[in-house]
Amino acid sequence: MNNVAFLTTIFPMEKHFLMDFFDSLIEQTYIFFDVVVVNDGYKNFDKIKIKYSKLNIIELSSTDTPAKNREYGINFCKNKGYEVLIFGDSDDYFSNNRVEFSLSALAEYDIVVNDLSLFDADGIYETNYMSNRIDSNSIIEYNYVKDKNIFGLSNTAINTNILSEVTFDKNIVAVDWYFYKELLKNGCRAIFINKAITFYRQYQENTVGLKPIEGKYYLWWEKRDGKTYEH
Repeated sequence: MNNVAFLTTIFPMEKHFLMDFFDSLIEQTYIFFDVVVVNDGYKNFDKIKIKYSKLNIIELSSTDTPAKNREYGINFCKNKGYEVLIFGDSDDYFSNNRVEFSLSALAEYDIVVNDLSLFDADGIYETNYMSNRIDSNSIIEYNYVKDKNIFGLSNTAINTNILSEVTFDKNIVAVDWYFYKELLKNGCRAIFINKAITFYRQYQENTVGLKPIEGKYYLWWEKRDGKTYEH
């Protein structure tokens, strides 16, 4: 077993979404990690595991709601002794240095948040979304996330020594915001880096909490043509 886990959940989706996800993991510059997958209804996943047999994929069965699946995956990784936990959504993909740069930042900080590029069926429509708004190497504190969120479960990584057993309400929607807000409230140190990218896929099933502006989706607040758009 490696000491780094890359944690995701999978669900019924387009097969090529999942292949984009695993292709980007195969291409990582740092390769010593396990992929822990909570399977919430994706059929024939065995075929995916065979195709990507170079990766050490550990499949877990879904337990309940999406929030409880996240809870199960996090607690599994903690209890199995993984020292680092990297989060990624299975309908996204990642720059090939994401694991490497996450580990580098986690040598000094408890939590690392990496940049996003937004894309849809037409391609990438905004690159380096976060670093156009936040300076790289910025320290993210609790007060910053009280009314906005840059922490997603596809662009963050943590040292597991900051965790005790995690419990989420089964009906909670914004698991990422709640999870990281509580960690920051308890004094954990987080840093934003723009040297690694999560390519964040936007499609009909993945726009909860996003604001449509001129036919595209954005994460928090935007200024376009002198107008301010807020969630």
